[in-house]
Amino acid sequence: MSRKLFFSIVGMLVLVAIFSAGCAAPVPPTPTLLPSTPSPTPLPFITLADDAGRTVILDRVPQRIVTLAPNLTEIVFALGLGDRLVGVSDYSNYPPEAQEIQSVGGFPLNIELIVSLEPDLVLAAGITSLEDVARLEELGLTVLYLNPTDVEGILDSILVVGRASGAEDAAAELVAELRERMGAVVERVAQAEIRPRVYYEIDPTLYTGAPGSFTHELITLAGGENLAEDAITPYPQLSAEQIIAADPQIIIFSHAKYGGTAEQIASRSGWEVITAVKNGAIHAIDPDLVDRPGPRIIDGLEVMARLIHPELFGA
Repeated sequence: MSRKLFFSIVGMLVLVAIFSAGCAAPVPPTPTLLPSTPSPTPLPFITLADDAGRTVILDRVPQRIVTLAPNLTEIVFALGLGDRLVGVSDYSNYPPEAQEIQSVGGFPLNIELIVSLEPDLVLAAGITSLEDVARLEELGLTVLYLNPTDVEGILDSILVVGRASGAEDAAAELVAELRERMGAVVERVAQAEIRPRVYYEIDPTLYTGAPGSFTHELITLAGGENLAEDAITPYPQLSAEQIIAADPQIIIFSHAKYGGTAEQIASRSGWEVITAVKNGAIHAIDPDLVDRPGPRIIDGLEVMARLIHPELFGA
């Protein structure tokens, strides 16, 4: 083939290509990419550090959530996200609507059921074993582990759940409200002339809350002096002799829902000399308010303050 014929053919092909392109349907403009990014890579939605020291990355706002502890269920509902819950743990009894949601167990968890619910976020708590957390992750689920140890940690957990679920504004508003209520209690009890000695009873075997427990912090914030403030473990078991010798001025017990009564406590052998017994200052409290690290912990604080300082709260 001669060089002249070859270039003639090439020229014709170019003209055909140009003509074809001009006659084709208009093509939408292609987004301009940075030269260093040959193909776009989706950025993660948010990166969070949880209470197990893990980094959790969410690339979308979760729409299907499973909670593995009642306090986490309460947080999700308090943020107005109850309709996203597809599974909750046993004993998730508040708000009442939580009891209508599929239970995934507690001890043990029903791992297979959790996976079948196809959650895009699983909220785990301190009662969740890290082995279960690891297993859920191995099965492809995103797990956020939250284990607050004080009231401030509870408020932080609410903010974290808000960030993880795209409800940051609702979480900030809720935390601001809870802080305001807590501040009002602290300000009121600061007017008290005394800080009465308080014995908090978890069950009839004389377990109580000490430093490191929510109980101790609530008693202190509510203007009381915890009888077990010198204990070296968060939940020590005291002896009757220790309690009698410490002579609490107020007794608060959280086992009424399991049959405990003030009369039973007052009738214990040797307890008739205790000031709280003499004055009838033995009060029941709902353990769900004071033991669950969720938004109702401030409800528990308000109740505790009224029991310890009725003279300040008109109760």
